[in-house]
Amino acid sequence: MPDTLSQTLRDWQTFYFLIGGAAAGLVGLTFVAITVGSGIIIKQNTPALRAFVNPSLIHFIYVLVTAAVVVIPTITRIQLGILLALAGLVSAGRALAVLPFMVRQYREHIVDLHDWAWYFLAPLVSYLMYVGTGMGLLLRTAQVLDAMAWACILLLVAGIRNTWDMVLYMMFNRQEPPKP
Repeated sequence: MPDTLSQTLRDWQTFYFLIGGAAAGLVGLTFVAITVGSGIIIKQNTPALRAFVNPSLIHFIYVLVTAAVVVIPTITRIQLGILLALAGLVSAGRALAVLPFMVRQYREHIVDLHDWAWYFLAPLVSYLMYVGTGMGLLLRTAQVLDAMAWACILLLVAGIRNTWDMVLYMMFNRQEPPKP
């Protein structure tokens, strides 16, 4: 009997090639943006970089790795289910670990409610969708791959929005070099 998961995933290959390629390009552009804006990065900004820039980069990497894993021709339903559930749980935990820093930033009026949606809520929902997709694969639930696709799209959009926010921050905080 043919493996229905590999047949189903074959139908998704174009989607994952597209979204994986976009994520790979965005990883590279994020490195370029950070390098160009590195003049404003000081030691005191390290917690903010870890809380705001690292997750955006990680969102892109998640989409890239998800796309790469899904097109592995020998991946089984159990392997993919366990991988997605574990990755989602670990990442949801990591998203929750940033919560105290976000609360402090909100109290200091650095982060507004709009930022909460993109820096915290969208990634958390995406990672929980990874968990749900993994569990659905293990339980052989129909149409569960749609949730994984939406999770990837949401992570990609959140990463793009948050990277744009980072670029604007660097532009507005740019300082002229001291004159000789």
